[in-house]
Amino acid sequence: MRVECREGLVSVLVASSAEQDKVQALQRALYRAAKADPERRFHALYDKVHRRDILERAWVQVRANKGAPGIDRITIADVEAYGAHRLLEELSADLRGEQWRPLPARRVWIPKPGGSEQRPLSIPAVRDRIVQAAAKIVIEPVFEADFLPCSFGFRPKRAAHDALQVLIDEAWQGRRWVVETDIASCFEAIPHERLMQAIEERVCDRKILKLLRAMLGAGVMEDGVVRGAATGTPQGGVISPLLCNVYLHRLDRAWQAQRYGRLVRYADLCRYRHKSALGYPFNRCRLGQWSILVPAGTIRGQWASSRPGSEPMRTASTTWSGCAGPPASSARAAATLGAGGSAMAASCALGAATAAR
Repeated sequence: MRVECREGLVSVLVASSAEQDKVQALQRALYRAAKADPERRFHALYDKVHRRDILERAWVQVRANKGAPGIDRITIADVEAYGAHRLLEELSADLRGEQWRPLPARRVWIPKPGGSEQRPLSIPAVRDRIVQAAAKIVIEPVFEADFLPCSFGFRPKRAAHDALQVLIDEAWQGRRWVVETDIASCFEAIPHERLMQAIEERVCDRKILKLLRAMLGAGVMEDGVVRGAATGTPQGGVISPLLCNVYLHRLDRAWQAQRYGRLVRYADLCRYRHKSALGYPFNRCRLGQWSILVPAGTIRGQWASSRPGSEPMRTASTTWSGCAGPPASSARAAATLGAGGSAMAASCALGAATAAR
């Protein structure tokens, strides 16, 4: 009798928990609908962005990430003192009435690891981060249904170690050459119009599109001056990594169609596995949408090779402009596996893995 009561209590608790988490149920429904029909364009999404449960989940994420204040100098602690529920009610009302307008992001510069260069970081206001997080919660499942397995960066249940494992597995199958490329200033170089075209392949809700355009057009404030631009998804925004993946998904599709080798992409870092260094299509890298990724930028690259039983790989790197390939004299050098980590450490990891074969 006690067992039956306990089982009944557990069933009630599970049912109650499932009923409360409507956000996850919505995301699953959107993902399944998008996966079932790759040609479907979603037209009724905006009403979900200003749902109270969506905004509450967005606030939980923003609060967990902490972060610095935007140009209004309002911190997470200030929001809690003001009343999070009160702020969410105001945001919900503004979104329902289409009155929400984002503030310019606060521009700061942070040092890049391992060098003297600095990278720009754009910090939206806390209230704007909540709206970005809410929009991301709603539209991310739609695009997740399309993203290819070669993409690993800033995706649910995927990490840099998963990308590294793919390269190690490819090494066991005889692919000895790895080419690593980095799209310079990727977040700042993405053109808004082409990004919106990529979004419109799956979303036709005009209110959602207007909301995303407002986020992209908010601009940044530096030294008291607001600057707008026709390119870039501010690095530091909650939704920017997703938008970057949406745009670079075109590269993934183009690469898959050409079948040059195994592509492993972590956001704007791309690694390609091939059996021969000569098989890498440097002279044809303007495939598909590639030529528009960095209209006036630079692609940095590294190459590497390893053989089973050999010493850990020696690495070398070079830089080349636009989409031109590396010099022919560099074709023997090297590349690497880490995503954001040490190139040499990643190379040693692959060397050890192949030597253990």
